[in-house]
Amino acid sequence: MLSLHLEMALCSAVPSLLDSLTDSDGRRRHAAVGEIVRQLLERLHFFDIRAERDETGVSGQLLLFPPDMRPLG
Repeated sequence: MLSLHLEMALCSAVPSLLDSLTDSDGRRRHAAVGEIVRQLLERLHFFDIRAERDETGVSGQLLLFPPDMRPLG
C-alpha cells in the first residue's frame, strides 16, 4: 500500500521537482527527495495504522484524496 502512495506522490509532483530528482547537484537532489517525503507524509497523516480489522481480516483505508484535500503540487 505504501508503494501506491509513493507512486501517487511522484505522479502529482510538479515537473520541476521531478527534474530536481535527477539533477547533478547533490543538494538539489536531496532537497527534492525531502519535498517528496514531506508530501508523502502529508498524505499519510490521515491514516490510522492501528485501525481495527473487519471480519475478512482487512483493515479499511481512507481515500487517497479525502474530500477536504486536493492533489499536492
